Amino acid sequence: MADPAFFPPPHSSRIGTSDVEQLEAQTRSLRSVDYQYGGGACRDAVVVRIYWAQQLLTAEASDTVRARLLSAVADLHNLAGWTSFDCGQVGAAYHHFDRALDLARHDEDLTTNIVYRRGRVHLHHGAPGDALAYFQRGAFAPLASSIMYLNEAWAYARQSRSAEALRALGKAHDSFASADPERAPDWVRFHDETDLTAMTGTIHAELGDTRLAIPALSAAIERFGPAMARSGTFCLIALASCHFLDGDLDEGQAVGLRAVSAAEELRSERVWDRLRPMAQAAATRGISLR
Repeated sequence: MADPAFFPPPHSSRIGTSDVEQLEAQTRSLRSVDYQYGGGACRDAVVVRIYWAQQLLTAEASDTVRARLLSAVADLHNLAGWTSFDCGQVGAAYHHFDRALDLARHDEDLTTNIVYRRGRVHLHHGAPGDALAYFQRGAFAPLASSIMYLNEAWAYARQSRSAEALRALGKAHDSFASADPERAPDWVRFHDETDLTAMTGTIHAELGDTRLAIPALSAAIERFGPAMARSGTFCLIALASCHFLDGDLDEGQAVGLRAVSAAEELRSERVWDRLRPMAQAAATRGISLR
């Protein structure tokens, strides 16, 4: 994979829109690497760029450029937090998310996205109650609201609170229906129809409702392309687990082998964290995924 072109600090003590656009483009390119290959494929490059982004903050700029710059640097820290989380570096993830929140105080939409990602760290590490405190902080744009409701539903499902989970899931679908994805900022563009379907399947799987989970997860896997390889791998893991739960061992093994193969192509500790319980479910049924 190609590393996005590196850019030097500004030659002038005053920066303009083009300097910020260059930083935004760098972050966008690095985010695409994260989606396709995992945080381990780009985290170091993200952290290096933070140093140069800090140089931009010391330069003179108009108020309009300054506000956009603060959002751009905040989103770079946001990505650094997310890739750190994906690499299993929780302390670094919290540091970057906190820095992102500090820089994005003027930007409600970006703040919502950072809060959501910080909540996901808690959810992944077995603290759904703490995660809920982040997911329930509210959102303003419909697409951001849909993301928050979906993750709220997931946290409730982790607590076996099915009524609350299904209620939040319904709100997520309603919010998505009223959103305009074409006008969404870069940091929420991952949440499209396929992501909605994948999350819906994941939530039903968490609740043990394989009847609804399996078709949703299968549909999402069909739609995810190489650019969203990690998301597709998460769906394969959840789908294999559903088949094992249903006693469909041959299909579970087939999907489980696909999940392991996909995981081996990624640099993501988070994927392996999710894969281990599925592999254990296979092992207890005498099924090898190697």
